[in-house]
Amino acid sequence: TGVSLKKVIKYCGGLKDGGEGIHLEFYGADTYFKKGKVYNYVVSVPWRKVKINEVLLAWEMNGEPLPKIHGFPLRTVVFGYIGARSCKWLYKIKAIRGPSLAPVQAKEYLYYTPQIGKQNAMYSNGFSIQDMPVSSAIMTPVNMAQIIHDGKIKMRGWAYSGGGHWPVRVEVSGDGGSIWYEVPYENMSKKYYYAWRLWEIDLPVDAEGWLELCVRTWDNAMNTQPTYVRSAWNWDLHVTSSCHRVKIYSINKSKPLTAARLKVLEEKNVPIVPITHPMEFDLESEDHYMEEMRKQGGREPEE
Repeated sequence: TGVSLKKVIKYCGGLKDGGEGIHLEFYGADTYFKKGKVYNYVVSVPWRKVKINEVLLAWEMNGEPLPKIHGFPLRTVVFGYIGARSCKWLYKIKAIRGPSLAPVQAKEYLYYTPQIGKQNAMYSNGFSIQDMPVSSAIMTPVNMAQIIHDGKIKMRGWAYSGGGHWPVRVEVSGDGGSIWYEVPYENMSKKYYYAWRLWEIDLPVDAEGWLELCVRTWDNAMNTQPTYVRSAWNWDLHVTSSCHRVKIYSINKSKPLTAARLKVLEEKNVPIVPITHPMEFDLESEDHYMEEMRKQGGREPEE
């Protein structure tokens, strides 16, 4: 809950020269350290962002006063931009020519090419990050989960895109990004401007063992995510919005042998997880082992 910054500026008499070339600079009361110097947190957004009512001065969250950690008593909320532009503990706003030269704005949240690093980075080499890129994440299952399933694994997560765009399609993969399955539209939450969408899908999974699940999103402007983190890596590690990945261990009980083994474990009241714990009994009889070795011609080749 709050008020549009545009309305506040209008109430105060507006901007000179129609606001051409003007940025609004926000001052937060928190302390910011940069290269041994102490500053307040200061960032700015262009007037064009303000005049289309995409900057809110907020004092409530979910119907209650802002929690201290979220900027009480007042903060900015800049729709579609990275969170760094939504200044917390706001105590002053200035109209300035051009973007703020404060270190958070001028020397942080810059995007470099992958060949820029500690050895050659300069602030002038990066461009300022403003709009949030398209992004998504898997919330369940969690990384390193060991999952017993019947050929389908339930996946849930969220998808988002900034700059006034919205997610229109979410795709998931059970093999690290080679084959993709579209999340049915009815399994996605409603579309809203400047809001994420929640999604879920029963992913077909035949394989057993360690697998890598991943997700990607497409927005209404046909933007999507880089498949691999190496494609989007940058020196400051900002908005590295490559496909989110989780590793899971698949135990597919639709497989006859797996189902039989799980039944034996259940009868003996022995859990299958964690998979790293050894069992105190064998799952294969001596007779079965010898018969299989005979069929396979033994372990060693004939002389």
